[in-house]
Amino acid sequence: MARKANKNANIKDVAALAGVSIATVSRFLNGNLGRMSKTTADKVQDAITKLKYVPNSVARQMITQSSKLIAVMVANVDDYFSTELFKGISSILESQGYIGVLLDANADIEREKTLLRAIGSRGFDGLILQSFSNPQTVREILHQQMPVVSVDREMDACPWPQVITDNYEAAKAATTYFEKQGYQHVVVVTSELALSRTRQERFRGIQAAADNVDVLEVSETSYNHSDVHQRLTQLIAKSDQKTVVFALKERWLLEFFPNLIVSGLIDNQDVTATGFADTDFIRRMEPKLTLITQNPFLMGASSAELMLRQLAGEQVAPDKMIIPAKLQ
Repeated sequence: MARKANKNANIKDVAALAGVSIATVSRFLNGNLGRMSKTTADKVQDAITKLKYVPNSVARQMITQSSKLIAVMVANVDDYFSTELFKGISSILESQGYIGVLLDANADIEREKTLLRAIGSRGFDGLILQSFSNPQTVREILHQQMPVVSVDREMDACPWPQVITDNYEAAKAATTYFEKQGYQHVVVVTSELALSRTRQERFRGIQAAADNVDVLEVSETSYNHSDVHQRLTQLIAKSDQKTVVFALKERWLLEFFPNLIVSGLIDNQDVTATGFADTDFIRRMEPKLTLITQNPFLMGASSAELMLRQLAGEQVAPDKMIIPAKLQ
C-alpha cells in the first residue's frame, strides 16, 4: 500500500523514516554532504520525497514569495565603519521580521562582482550595498529586479536611494579649520583613491582648502607597516610648514597614528593629526586630536528604513539622504 503523503511532516518524521538522526537530516538540508555516504543521502532524499517534506523557511517563501532575507554587502569588515553599519541595518530589519545577511567584498571589486552574482541567483528580498561598482554594473550582474539601497557611496545617475555622509564638505571644513590653526601642509593617508568615490570626494575637499598636499596611498590587502611609517615620517619632514596628517578612513588612524604619537612626532604643535573616525579609540590615546566623526549605525538604520519602505510597496525616489559628519 502506498504511503499517504503527510503535508505536516516535520524533520523528525524524515529522520525516523530514513533511519538516521535529526542532525543528519539537518546536514543534508544544508548541503553538508562531505562526510555523508551516498547511501545515507539517498535514504534521506527518499524519505523527503515520500513525505513531501518542505522545510518551514522554504514553505514560507513559496507561499509569500518572500525569503525575509536582505543581502548586506559591505566594502571591508576590517573597517569598524562596516561593522557598525551592519549593526544599524540589522537593528531595523529584525524589528520587522527580516534578517540581514552580511557579505564582505574585502576591498576587492572582482570579489564584489562574484558576490553580486550569488545574490542575484539566491532568494534575497533586497540588497543594501556599500559598493565599489557603478550602478549599471551592479544591475547587469544582478540580472533581476529587487529593491536596492546604496549606502556610504555617492553615485551619479543612481537609480536607487542613497544614504551618504557629506564627504566633500566635511573634509573641506576640517582642512580649513586646521589651516586657520597654522597647519599649511597636509599629508593624506588613504586607501587607493581610484577605487572609491567616497575617498575621492574627501580628497577633493582637502584640495579645495589646501595648496600643499602630499598623498600616501596604502593597499588594503597588502602593506608593510614599518615601510608605511617610514614613508609617513619622510612626508611629514618634507615641508618646513606646520603639518596635519589626514587619514581618510579610521582604519589608518588606528594602524599608523599610534606610532607617530608614541614617538612624539605628532606633538599637536608642529605636527597634528585628524581624519574620519567612527570610534573613540584614537581620541583616547591622544585626547587633543580634533577628528571628523561619522555615525555609521545611523546610516545603516536609515538605509534599512528605506529598504523596508520599498519592500512594503512604496515607490521610494532615488534621492540622497545625507547624514552629516561632525568636526569634534
